[in-house]
Amino acid sequence: MARKNTFRTWDDYFIPGTSVLRNKFTEPGKPYGETDQDKLTALEEYHTRARLIDLWAHPIAGRFDYEHMKAVHAYIFQDVYEWAGQPRVGPVWPDRMTKSGPNVLDPSDPEPAVYGYYPGDETMIAAAEAEYQRLADHDLLRGLNQDEFVAELAESWGELNVIHSFREGNTRSQFVFFGQLAEQAGYQIDAAHFIMGGPLRDEFVFARFYSQATGNNERLSAVLGKAIAPFYRGPNGAD
Repeated sequence: MARKNTFRTWDDYFIPGTSVLRNKFTEPGKPYGETDQDKLTALEEYHTRARLIDLWAHPIAGRFDYEHMKAVHAYIFQDVYEWAGQPRVGPVWPDRMTKSGPNVLDPSDPEPAVYGYYPGDETMIAAAEAEYQRLADHDLLRGLNQDEFVAELAESWGELNVIHSFREGNTRSQFVFFGQLAEQAGYQIDAAHFIMGGPLRDEFVFARFYSQATGNNERLSAVLGKAIAPFYRGPNGAD
């Protein structure tokens, strides 16, 4: 009988004795999945790229709420992690999930800064639900001119990024979710600008950490605005 993994504590995410996430690439001698981080990264990128291509062609229908975002994440990572689509748990309080990033308050400092995220509990879930409700209250950002749309999009994106609902894969899910939301509001996001090596990648990363450090989403608005344009539909309604 196959063993069912549960993810009730932070340690449950990891292959015992390692810092590698448990994954679906199991084989004899690897009951928790691929143990080599570089190989896991390559496998994850391969499988999620295929799922992302599917989603750009065939978006998941939804109401742009928490359930919609979870469905997007579940689709992208279904081949890689058992917990795809599930809100994360966090380390035991007062510890939090953290990531290293540029020191946005002192860019001259070459040492990375450490940024903390919401604890993975009901506080995180309530904060996420509030942000999705805010989107609904703003009619999913429809009927706005381009400057207004970009500013409101940055507010939602910045806040949901700080919440960071998933253990891994938040950014990829956000691009799909907000790309779809933008189209129904009459705009399009050129995601190619933000991929690794893209012209806006570093500025985007800096802007998101700046939002997290200061609570100010204006830098994120500025960088997103460089890749957002009205959504063009052809004469027969095709884009």
